Amino acid sequence: MKKVILLTLAFISILLLPHAVFADNGISFVRLKTNFNLWKVDLKKSEWVNEYPKLSWNGIDVKLPEYIDSALLTKTTNYLNASTAKGIDYAKVQEYMEKVVAPDIKREKQDVTIKLNEKGKVVFDGFAISGQDIDIEKSFYLIKKAFESNQEDVRLPIKTIQPNVNVESDELRQKGIVSLLATGETDFSGSPANRRNNIRVGLASFSGRLVPPGAETGAGEILGRVDGTTGYLQELVIKGDKTIPEYGGGLCQVSTTIFRGVLFAGLPITERVNHSYAVSYYDPQGLDATIYPPHPNLKFVNDTPNFILIQTTTVGDKAYSDIYGTPVARHIDLIGPYYYDYKPIPPSRTEYTDKIPLGTKQILGGAHVGFKASWYRRISYDESSKKDVLYHIYSNYEARPLYTLIGGTNPNQTVSEAELSQIIR
Repeated sequence: MKKVILLTLAFISILLLPHAVFADNGISFVRLKTNFNLWKVDLKKSEWVNEYPKLSWNGIDVKLPEYIDSALLTKTTNYLNASTAKGIDYAKVQEYMEKVVAPDIKREKQDVTIKLNEKGKVVFDGFAISGQDIDIEKSFYLIKKAFESNQEDVRLPIKTIQPNVNVESDELRQKGIVSLLATGETDFSGSPANRRNNIRVGLASFSGRLVPPGAETGAGEILGRVDGTTGYLQELVIKGDKTIPEYGGGLCQVSTTIFRGVLFAGLPITERVNHSYAVSYYDPQGLDATIYPPHPNLKFVNDTPNFILIQTTTVGDKAYSDIYGTPVARHIDLIGPYYYDYKPIPPSRTEYTDKIPLGTKQILGGAHVGFKASWYRRISYDESSKKDVLYHIYSNYEARPLYTLIGGTNPNQTVSEAELSQIIR
């Protein structure tokens, strides 16, 4: 009988249970990443990790067949060790992917036609966007592997369909405009109307811009004059330790969108400055680029052998920047983020003034935790003679207090006329 039972075990499917990953480890969360998205999942709160019954034989996890003679089952299980183990629930992961991740990832491919009009101006018919979808099953097994090996970061597998780029102008083709090199992307969900206006106006300044080979380009110079005469409205900008309304508030969404496109095109970046504190519009943090002409500015170099062409647009709550040109035999990998050196929110700051109605309040700045962020762009080449290039994207975000202005008087706290002229205008 013992021989029969052992033979039965030999035919039993010996494998990990398909709905769970058995492991006991110390990680409490996982970070799911794509190029422009980051989701941090608390494994305890998400209920991804549950306890499951476990059968093993000589240290090997065993799954019994769905249908097995009860007498044989009783005798077989006498040779198996029964226990429980922690595992990730496939159904929970699938539900999260479908409800939270997929809406930010899935999109249909969009093609573009590029030509010159009778005045020699670049004209776009459409906007090139690659089609995307998330491979949920493969994502689960990557999460499984990370869970088993105590790795907190998981780069999600994205299925991509490249758009068609139809260049109808011989002149543009001769300049090297033949393919989509990269796309930058940001999300401005929650932006008020004035900010949305400024984003659209700012992006329009870049669309159709041709950059010669070897040329350095500054985003500030492309934007030009920023005031009411050029279509901008007043919206909040970071100025010193305050957040106040000025013409062009929201243009950092534009510079960050351009920065991300340039980043994934592999172009050298010669000037880039992060925001003084972390702004939610630019998640994942560390891939932002602030601009306030003439400085800070965003500058980059076209190091390809031909011209590059920029196209920009908004679709819903997202801003995009396309970089067209001639493909270079290089590959771009983005490593990170690494967040560290956290600093707590400072004590709240309150100032009083009789320049606004008694008892009213104005928030001059929100509360923010301080920290540092590091990403790395690695450029590798097909030519073995060329060495990899590693570009460190470093950001230092300040800790900021809740900063409130209150109408009234307080002999110990005052606001200067110069500050008030910026606050109330």
